[in-house]
Formats: sequence, C-alpha cells, structure tokens
Amino acid sequence: MALNYDEKGYFFKFEEESIKKRNDWEYKISTIRDNVPGFEFEHIEKMAYAAGPGSYTGARLAFTFLDTLNLIINKKFYAFSNLAALQHNHPNKVAIMKGSKNDYFYRHNDIDYYCETLDQIPQHAAYVVLRNDQLKLDNMIELNCEVISKNILDLVMGSENKALSSNYPNYIKELNYVKSR
Repeated sequence: MALNYDEKGYFFKFEEESIKKRNDWEYKISTIRDNVPGFEFEHIEKMAYAAGPGSYTGARLAFTFLDTLNLIINKKFYAFSNLAALQHNHPNKVAIMKGSKNDYFYRHNDIDYYCETLDQIPQHAAYVVLRNDQLKLDNMIELNCEVISKNILDLVMGSENKALSSNYPNYIKELNYVKSR
C-alpha cells in the first residue's frame, strides 16, 4: 500500500499467510494511523487502487473500501491496470504478468491483452515482469510486487491521467482485455 500524505510518501507491505487476515482493513488502518503523523481520512486528496489483472478478491475489496471512503469523505478514487503500473518506469518494454493458470496478461502499445501462451506475446522485445511470476524470458527486467503500489501512487499524483475509464474491478478476461491470436 502506498500513501502520499502531507507531501510525504509512505509505503506499507502487508503480508499475511492466513487468507482470512489478508484483507483486514482494521489492522491496515491502525498501521497507517500509527505510522503517519496526524493522519485523517478527511485530508485525503486522491485515492487509487490496482484493479487487475491479479487477485480479483483483493481488487474487489479495495474497490469496496475506497468506494465506501468516497461516500463518507466525498473524495474521488481511480483504478489503474497492474500492467500499466508495472510498465510505468519502463514505457518501452512489454509488461507481462502470469495469471493463476495458463493465463498471461501483457501490455503493449498502451493496450492490455490476455493470452494463453507466452508464444502469443510480442517476440524479440524487451520485457518487464514481476519477480514472483518466475518467467524465463530473454531481455527482461524483474521487479518486486511492491513496485505496483509505488507506481500507482506516481500515476495518480501525476498530471497525465492514465486511470482506467471505469473504477470497477477489472477482472481479467471479461473487461478491458483483448485476446491476442
């Protein structure tokens, strides 16, 4: 989780082995309050989250949390593609994420795609991938998953609006993805 508050960046890593505790927002909120001096929800200017591809449950819960905050404090929030966030500091590389099965998601020429094999991803390109996906490609940079939240913070704070057109959780194949052939 990334937070810009009083013009200072804060980064939190919440890793829980127990699935039941992964979306413990009470714990996350108390951690923020304990580590961010003077934190008050009313002072938030913008909010954003990673809408997919990735954990649909996580995206759905983040959406619900931010939508609730939107109702309470009347602040907009924005959804960003994990792929756009992964590619943020590497715009000339193809961003690739592995799905839960034989699914691959990639971003090329500012469009997010879905495919079922790595053979369908642009060949002879430079790639940016998540380290935990353990992809073996030539000419790739591996990044830790924390870069997603840091880059989304940069994207939402930036002047260029790269948010998705809808804030709803973007569950993989059904929404903004084009299946490559």
